[in-house]
Amino acid sequence: MKTIDQKTFDNLDTNAICKKDKAHHSHVWCDLHAFEKEGALMIAEGDGCYIYDTNGKKYLDSPGGLWCNNIGLGRSDMAEAISDQVKKISFNSNFNDLGSVPAAELAEKIATLAPGNLNRVQFTTGGSTAIDTAFRLIQMYHFCRGKESKKHMISRKDAYHGSTYIGSSLGGRAGDRLSAFSYMDDIIHHISCPKYYRAPEGMSEAQFLDFLVQELEDKILELGPDNVAAFFAEPILGAGGVVVPPEGYHKRTFDICKKYDLLYVSDEVVTAFGRLGHWFASEDEFGIVPDIIVCAKGISSG
Repeated sequence: MKTIDQKTFDNLDTNAICKKDKAHHSHVWCDLHAFEKEGALMIAEGDGCYIYDTNGKKYLDSPGGLWCNNIGLGRSDMAEAISDQVKKISFNSNFNDLGSVPAAELAEKIATLAPGNLNRVQFTTGGSTAIDTAFRLIQMYHFCRGKESKKHMISRKDAYHGSTYIGSSLGGRAGDRLSAFSYMDDIIHHISCPKYYRAPEGMSEAQFLDFLVQELEDKILELGPDNVAAFFAEPILGAGGVVVPPEGYHKRTFDICKKYDLLYVSDEVVTAFGRLGHWFASEDEFGIVPDIIVCAKGISSG
């Protein structure tokens, strides 16, 4: 980790920086009325699990950026690795028959860490686009099997699967689904969030688990198994409230998916690469080997 020199902040004009930010930077997930009055907290430095604003004030970066700074901030070894690669080659397309040394090595490394027989990696630009890619691959997979009608997907209420069109359609947080936008509600369906805290009064956790599993099966039967392609699930819901499902939830929903020929997609954008103490949480923490794992964030630590 680096040493923060307080003199670094002496040359920073916080008011001037805030003025530039307000004039030209469009912030997302932001209360624009409050932002117009108060502006943003301007961060200038990071070290380990701490960040520093332009006045040198120190804060604990408790969420790890956006759940992504898994190995901490200000690491010289990370900077050196990035620098070394940029000096060799900073970009190479992997379209068609083109490849690159670092992409091949990274794909092999991820494959060795992934659970079960998962051994193919497709790179995208981030978690949202990885979700979109998984969605399209699933539809192509079923099409190639002669099951063109399997287009529908099932997700959960309070889930978060990204901010792109497909990702936001799969997401189930009420505050994210604004009437100003359209969503793929014709082929994406949501069942209950596995939050036992909100279960009906008097229902045991075991009964709640039974209800959740039955709800998934009922939804598949309602839509028709020949029409349903996949079930998307975060091992632990992140933005939806850090929701840990009842014990056995993932194994039993996985079994339902296998019963009706659905693919099980584990969205490990948040939970992979050490967040739960494992490279991937699906098998080590929850005892399943999904058909597809989507990951991002921690793999590059920001």
